[in-house]
Amino acid sequence: MGVEQDEHEGEFERCEKRLKCFGGEELSEDERGGKLPLQSGDFFFYPMVPSSIVVSDALEPDFPIIYVNTVFEMFTGYRAHEVLGRNCRFLQYRDPHAQRRHPLVDPVVVSEIRRCLEEGIGFQGELLNFRKDGTPLVNRLRLAPIHGDDGTITHVIGIQVFSEAKTDLNSVSYPVFKESCQQQFDQTGYYSPKSGQLQHSRHEEICGILQLSDEVLAQNILSRLTPRDVASIGSVCRRICQLTKNEHLRKMVCQNAWGREVTGALELMTKKKLGWGRLARELTTLEAVCWKKLTVGGAVEPSRCNFSACAAGNRLVLFGGEGVNMQPMDDTFVLNLDAANPEWRRVSVKSSPPGRWGHTLSCLNGSWLVVFGGYGRQGLLNDVFVLDLDAKQPTWKEVSGGTPPLPRSWHSSCTVEGSKLVVSGGCTDAGVLLRTHICWISP
Repeated sequence: MGVEQDEHEGEFERCEKRLKCFGGEELSEDERGGKLPLQSGDFFFYPMVPSSIVVSDALEPDFPIIYVNTVFEMFTGYRAHEVLGRNCRFLQYRDPHAQRRHPLVDPVVVSEIRRCLEEGIGFQGELLNFRKDGTPLVNRLRLAPIHGDDGTITHVIGIQVFSEAKTDLNSVSYPVFKESCQQQFDQTGYYSPKSGQLQHSRHEEICGILQLSDEVLAQNILSRLTPRDVASIGSVCRRICQLTKNEHLRKMVCQNAWGREVTGALELMTKKKLGWGRLARELTTLEAVCWKKLTVGGAVEPSRCNFSACAAGNRLVLFGGEGVNMQPMDDTFVLNLDAANPEWRRVSVKSSPPGRWGHTLSCLNGSWLVVFGGYGRQGLLNDVFVLDLDAKQPTWKEVSGGTPPLPRSWHSSCTVEGSKLVVSGGCTDAGVLLRTHICWISP
């Protein structure tokens, strides 16, 4: 035990020495006030097995990892270069490419971790994690904030003790609302939704979440779910079912999922005739999906492939593409779907970007079009051009300034907040996959 304890202390001290604030100034032991607030008798500090140590930067959004020790690599199967810069929540995903945590991960523990990080306090508990190969692990986790000279939390250190998880991954999902008491209350005990109190019940193990007020349940819990999850959670009990049918709650859910701008536009488009519950169903399920064949006039000539198109309001816009003999195209076409007889027409522009294919075309603020990257006569491109579709004389203008993304093709892009172009993925001539980049655009 003494040898293991010395090894752990040595690893912990090495971690302390490597802690830096990315400003170049090393934090000495005296400046941090000595050791972390972990007591020597604590299970998490002197375990019987080696401890994984993870350090996150609390000054950056989403607490990116800046250090992991070799024990972390050994137990999780992830190498350090695969996790640096990421939030540690990826351990809650069974597959490295998964988009959300595994359903058996306890959401109550996840919420408690989030709360402790937001409030800058320590945390200690157990959580289901997964190795890179999908093997389940029990993570006995302790988090402790590190304060700078001015009292600001600069880092969060996590000490993890991993062990084998004897879990049936084919079982049902972890219940968000669970009742550990008997299914049928006896005559001496019942739950009162109106008062929010457990009345004279001998079954005191009922989940505390059901003792919260309707306001807390709706505002702090249900409103943070996705529209589809809210529809599913209504089957838990009658009280939750009634809460999920509330139109104000449904609107909050849609607003949190899609943003204020989108929900505001949906409200104007539907003129508030559709309830948010029905609207969410139609947008997140196949309930109201129906293809309609539209016959239009005009044509996009000459014929092409690998072009890019986007919607600008009720107008469909097409730019560029690959013509005959791999000829890069540079023309712009628009189809007005509001017209009585929609037809393709070529937009007469004063100047055009260089011809290209494998690029992206995005809409900005309803009428501005943004072209980025692709493949042209000179090879891969990383230029940005904008066009005001509503201008009397539409003109493509090149946007310059700042550090542009790497040249690429076959990427994807979108615009956010009326001034940002998000470019994601794509590849180089050598087939190297590229990362996401954000460009600020001021038309």
